[in-house]
Amino acid sequence: MVLPYVLASCALLLVRASAGAVSIDDVLARVESRARFARPVRADVRIACEPACRTARAILVGRGDAVYVEVEGGLRALVRPKEALVAEGGRAAPAEAGKRLGDTGLLLSDMAVFDRGTLRTPQISDEQPGEVVVTSEPVGSSPYALLVYTVDPSLDRIVKTLYYQGSINTLGKMRRDFAFIRVGDVPYPGEIRVEEMRTATTTSLSLTWREATDAPAVLFEPRGLEKPSGLTFQ
Repeated sequence: MVLPYVLASCALLLVRASAGAVSIDDVLARVESRARFARPVRADVRIACEPACRTARAILVGRGDAVYVEVEGGLRALVRPKEALVAEGGRAAPAEAGKRLGDTGLLLSDMAVFDRGTLRTPQISDEQPGEVVVTSEPVGSSPYALLVYTVDPSLDRIVKTLYYQGSINTLGKMRRDFAFIRVGDVPYPGEIRVEEMRTATTTSLSLTWREATDAPAVLFEPRGLEKPSGLTFQ
């Protein structure tokens, strides 16, 4: 009479395990949906580096899958998941591979909205209470050999990213997004910290977010890079 109870218990455990299993498609779909800007949103960014960097302030304006980036006194760019354009000689030009956000540890491509289409074969490599870890090689030309994302399911946001460069065994840098605040019902990171392993440098961004329904539509078009944005730094 013991055996039926044992089998029933095993079956119950299997059902529970199946019910609790995490789907990679579901995780990535939720993160991608959350990452896109349903309404235009702006972040005024303060930047500090160790050792010091010259780049001190930036503006980010997001809409849909596009992010307009402007560094005080310098870089202006339009970043999408698979393309980055920069203002160059009064026109929009493709950003060179590895183009940085000023002289910080962030690349323009790091500022792109998350898009699962940029990952080759994403897999869940770990699952713990309150976090899911997704590992994948990037698709196409990329400065990275491997990307490892830690997702907070309660936010549907990536809270840590490991960037492997040169090979899948060489950790180039680590990014943490934290101190999330809500604009409407959407959480955005109030702080971003990037540590570069090769250069032993740290870049810290403090972001103040707000709705930007007055953002000019041209900011999200290549021709918007042909003339000054008219945005003022806060």
